[in-house]
Amino acid sequence: MLSYIIRRLLIIIPMALLVVTVTWVLIRMAPGNFYSSEKKLPAAVEANIKKKYGLDKPVIQQYGIMMWNIVRGDFGDSLKYEGQSVNEIIRRHFPYSATIGVLAYILALILGLAAGIVAALKQNSAFDYGSMSLAMLGLSVPNFVIGPILVLIFSLWLYIFPPARWGGISSIILPVITLGAIYAAYIARLTRAGMLEVMRSDYIRTARAKGLSEWKVLLKHAVRGGLIPVVSFTGPALAALLAGTVVVERVFAIPGLGNIFIQSVLNRDEPLILGIVAFLSILIMIFNLLVDVSYAFLDPRIRYE
Repeated sequence: MLSYIIRRLLIIIPMALLVVTVTWVLIRMAPGNFYSSEKKLPAAVEANIKKKYGLDKPVIQQYGIMMWNIVRGDFGDSLKYEGQSVNEIIRRHFPYSATIGVLAYILALILGLAAGIVAALKQNSAFDYGSMSLAMLGLSVPNFVIGPILVLIFSLWLYIFPPARWGGISSIILPVITLGAIYAAYIARLTRAGMLEVMRSDYIRTARAKGLSEWKVLLKHAVRGGLIPVVSFTGPALAALLAGTVVVERVFAIPGLGNIFIQSVLNRDEPLILGIVAFLSILIMIFNLLVDVSYAFLDPRIRYE
């Protein structure tokens, strides 16, 4: 197990650098630049800007400087936010996204696991059909529809929660529900499918034949195997949630990382784009590693060399 983890950790750095390289090439291939405007700049001013940011150097040299800085963990300064480093911007805005993301996924796990397990145990019952229909509705309705509906009902009609902005516990309830709804739907369906498959397996029949109570069979054997699809989904889902969900942050005016990333793309802020992409790619790979390691604890048949 330890050797497997070390190998996976060693792969993270070159993979993240590959992602950054592809992103850098795509940015350079796109038309325009961060100092473009409706009115063309004088040639002398444009030359000074290029010299200040090292854009007058050969492309290979620019790429080498960029990669060396990233390897050292220094993403440089933002081109649009004067005097602010990319590291500082990520540190400042990531906690907002992380708070909303973690709470949304906890809510999704509680609702999704409960609905999925009960639906599997009561297959073809009214609860099964009703919960899975509700889950399908949750998958079908996008965040940019759920968010405004919640704001309309709970903010503008009932005056229970504030419609937007960050401030206090009451301001995060609607974003958490909006963000967690679709993930709860995914988890409910994955849990039901995983539990149904496990409940028909040989080792569950053997456990029942030994005389174990239904609760012991369920909690000790069935749930562990049935959660594997949910765990597989958790890695990339949680990484995306922690990095920020743009739609929810836009709807509720949350100053999270997703909102900043979209703004950096619109501004053609190359260092900030590369910094967020590198941060997100590393986050996803780390969570995927944790998911793979957790398989061995959930299913004793899985072993890593």
